[in-house]
Amino acid sequence: MARTDNAVTSYTHATVDIFFPNNEVCCKYCPLLETYSREQCRRTGELLVNIYARGIWCPLQIDEQMTEVIKE
Repeated sequence: MARTDNAVTSYTHATVDIFFPNNEVCCKYCPLLETYSREQCRRTGELLVNIYARGIWCPLQIDEQMTEVIKE
């Protein structure tokens, strides 16, 4: 049997909530947008042509029931 002293033996799945203003779910407002040299998704590595839309490989699952209205 191979030694596993420095090997990964399991992974833990974690999730995070990302909130978008005024139902504008697009790369422009996503914290995963990388803009250092090119507009790119940090999660998928996809080079983004239009940051005012979602990337083709965007893994976000939108929870429609989570939409909140803030009253002033």
